[in-house]
Amino acid sequence: MRKSIHRNDNEHRFHLTLNKSCKQNLRPKVLYAGELKRASNWNEQPHEHDFCEIVYVRSGSGIVYLNERTLNIETGDLLIYNPHITHYESGCNLSFYFFGVNRFKLENLPENYLLEEGVSPVIHTGNSSEIFENYFAQLITEAERKLYYYDEISEALVKIILNLALRILTYGDKSYFKTNESYSLAKRYIDENYANIKTVDDVCRSMYISRYYLTHLFKEYSGVSPLKYIIIKRMEFAKELLRTTDLPICEIALKTGYIEINSFVKTFKKVENMTPSAYRIQSRKDPH
Repeated sequence: MRKSIHRNDNEHRFHLTLNKSCKQNLRPKVLYAGELKRASNWNEQPHEHDFCEIVYVRSGSGIVYLNERTLNIETGDLLIYNPHITHYESGCNLSFYFFGVNRFKLENLPENYLLEEGVSPVIHTGNSSEIFENYFAQLITEAERKLYYYDEISEALVKIILNLALRILTYGDKSYFKTNESYSLAKRYIDENYANIKTVDDVCRSMYISRYYLTHLFKEYSGVSPLKYIIIKRMEFAKELLRTTDLPICEIALKTGYIEINSFVKTFKKVENMTPSAYRIQSRKDPH
């Protein structure tokens, strides 16, 4: 249900609300941006980078050589070079916009990789070509003029270009990104710190995301709320300690993140339908 807004829609004015749908959390560092003017016969030398390079073909046609493989390129194509990929371009009347970028990490991919292994580095932008060219052109203008806040604006433009590229890739293959990176990072944080987390807000602060969005992520990907997941992790650890040690219940409560033993016992009983002491006795009668 949409939250109430300060004015109601009518036949002359309406409001479009935004909901979080991005599957990746990009915070790129722009290394450089540049332009290749139209060249009648362009032939680059083979080279590679330890960062990601993005090239937009403004005009012309030709061939990109990629690790002994050749691919045709034409106006409107986006070329994505992952790190450590030997490549070069050649062709007629080619002109490019390009930039180098690093310090980003996508789910299930190495750092600074935008493409999965085996995916073609030549992306046809189709009806979005004009949008890409406009953002690239603005990026070059910002890099050239260097007015106040040009660095922030440049990084924002690069982030938009990367997200537009991801949109094309995702529409081409709905399973291209299977898990939200923000969810994976939050889950990892809880897995490593569940005993020391005081409130869900601790997780939000560590991730720089809102409590609402964190709750949305966990319900979408795990089916439970962040708080429920924290409790699940605590109870799993508590059961392990009850089965394998003779530690007092009060000490197990502390180790699993509960200052008050009554709160621990109440939570344990609610989850397991028995007290910690009863669980210990039962687990030792039936270790399976």
